[in-house]
Amino acid sequence: MRALISTIAVGGLLVATSLTAVPVQAEEYPRMTLRLAHSFPAGWAQTEVDQWWADQIRERSDGNIRINILWAGSGGEPLEILRLVGSGAVDLGAVPPSYFPNELPLSSAPNALPLTFESNEAASRVMEGLVRDVPAIQDELRENNIWPLFFHTLNTYQPLCTKPVSTLADWEGLRVRTFGAWQPYLWDALGAVGVNVMTPEKYEGLQRGRIDCGFFSTDLYAQTRLYEVAKHLSDFGFGPQPTWPIWVNYERWHNDMPENVKKLIMEVSEEARERSLTALAEVQEESLQLMLDAGVEVVEFEQPDELRERAPNFRQLWLENMQREGRGEAAQAVLDYWMEHGDI
Repeated sequence: MRALISTIAVGGLLVATSLTAVPVQAEEYPRMTLRLAHSFPAGWAQTEVDQWWADQIRERSDGNIRINILWAGSGGEPLEILRLVGSGAVDLGAVPPSYFPNELPLSSAPNALPLTFESNEAASRVMEGLVRDVPAIQDELRENNIWPLFFHTLNTYQPLCTKPVSTLADWEGLRVRTFGAWQPYLWDALGAVGVNVMTPEKYEGLQRGRIDCGFFSTDLYAQTRLYEVAKHLSDFGFGPQPTWPIWVNYERWHNDMPENVKKLIMEVSEEARERSLTALAEVQEESLQLMLDAGVEVVEFEQPDELRERAPNFRQLWLENMQREGRGEAAQAVLDYWMEHGDI
């Protein structure tokens, strides 16, 4: 007997239900196809986890829940993705919160402030906990109509430059890739110049001399092949950071998504978070060896303590800025949680 397919809308999500003689309980999950606008390309350690996440949701729902990932800005420019998710133009998005300091002044801080974490585990723990436990963060996300399913982290950031940087004096006048509202304070303090360059533009920026240094983790240098155009990797690490989550539309997630679908997605999301941490640890050594084999030199930075002393106290700087903007009480709640559960 041929099945009749009825299509219904659940909060803007296309859901197909089968009207047949088969009992309703035989189909555990509704059929739906979700589009995920991703700001980064496939093939990175973290983006491979995102593909695994989508594949697992499809497999565990018996093929009923499908997530199509639109890689490398093909589903929307990185600076548009947050709005696209919040408006419902796409179902899911992957973009770092630090790209949106005006929309997410509280949520973006852990992703934006260097020298504030020592381990990926702490970065992940703080970011997940802020969303779970701090009402000011929850309010900010609700105002933007977005919600994170799980966060990735990035390995410690190390400058990769077209010339060796071994002392504070070597930083003078160098143009360094930066992003967000807070990293420029670091380069100003070191006498360098922060240049806002998005990820797809870094290779050409180093190649053409628009910037002298990249600012990324070793595994991402390897995956974006920046070692081909810059050969001097500083051994000084500015710390790991939480980075992009998988964002979902707040209203759809909290009010329209079937409970069994939410339960499945969160189960896979928790596994993906742990899988991402493991993948980062594994890829770090492999990436460094690849760069060394390609002729990259690891440059010892001779004044690490002096650099830390010269760098701003980023969390205090951020708090003072939030106070000037009238967000002091909310920012203090975020900072108190961060200090209690972080590792610096």
